[in-house]
Amino acid sequence: MEEFNPLNVLVSFPYGVAVFAQNLAPVFMNPAFRETFGVPAGGALRAPELFASRAPEVTAHIERLFREGMSYLNHDFPLTDGENKRTIALAVHTIDYGRHVTGACVVAQDTPGKKELHREFEKEEKMAMLSMITAGLAHEIKNPLSGIRGAAQLMGKENESLAEYCSLIINETDRINSLVTELMDMGRGRKLVMETTNIHRLLDDIIHLQLAVFKRKKIELVRDYDPSLPPISIDPGRIKQTILNLVKNAVEAASGGGVLRIRTRTALDPTATINPRQKRGMMMAVEIVDDGKGISPAAAKNLFTPFNTTKTHGTGLGLVLSLKIARDHGGALTLQNNPGGRGATARLLLPLG
Repeated sequence: MEEFNPLNVLVSFPYGVAVFAQNLAPVFMNPAFRETFGVPAGGALRAPELFASRAPEVTAHIERLFREGMSYLNHDFPLTDGENKRTIALAVHTIDYGRHVTGACVVAQDTPGKKELHREFEKEEKMAMLSMITAGLAHEIKNPLSGIRGAAQLMGKENESLAEYCSLIINETDRINSLVTELMDMGRGRKLVMETTNIHRLLDDIIHLQLAVFKRKKIELVRDYDPSLPPISIDPGRIKQTILNLVKNAVEAASGGGVLRIRTRTALDPTATINPRQKRGMMMAVEIVDDGKGISPAAAKNLFTPFNTTKTHGTGLGLVLSLKIARDHGGALTLQNNPGGRGATARLLLPLG
């Protein structure tokens, strides 16, 4: 019988595992390790050459392990990947890999979940910031606006020469009033009116509202619906408001034409949450996919930040309100650039059942 090599058990292990001999030559590498450090199949570089460009410190930790017997553990180890940097959990410790031969075992685990959890905490902080702003300003602003608008209407009627200016005052007052209403909606716990809703009918209603815009901007619309999706319990007005806002953002991103895809799917919720009861496992995903210029690194840092916007006439509140509505439903909202291509995807997750 062929001798069993226990290291082969690690071939399908989801974490990267490699063993190095005392001359720093690799004894074993599983596929996950090769993928993490960009080692081609069949490649067998020694540790100094293998880690030189991405994580030269690893070689030093291996040498120190052999020299002093000191293991290494770091849950936030920076790994350079071309122009990108990511974080992994890294462990270096001794291992006996046969006939009392001691080597260095290097274990590397990507930690995207930790980053996602950190982003969720940041979102919570931004929502809390918005609530504080709302509590302090909304009512104080809204009350005098009615008086300003009423006075402008009266002046316009009594003096026709001032009518144009009064109209401008009224329009700007209405715009401020709309902004304050958005603030109040986000700051107070507005009760959801839940109804069993066919999500595809709701999406078609939104599309109908935007048909003229699609035509004017020469945007090709693609419906990619999953017909097996069941009706879902949501507040249709609030979810319609959320998806309409995401569609408008996608349309603006595709200013020179292009394709806008509205896609529905079932999905297991992969996003981190600071509240385990906030979301349930099986979700409905509504995705708005554009092929525009994508989200710049600067914009990505400020997503869901109140009053931060790249739009000329934007308020920076639309995404924050959409996030709150998603969370009020026990769902989630993410915006990410499309992998390996142009554009971005807004993904709204809503609990099924």
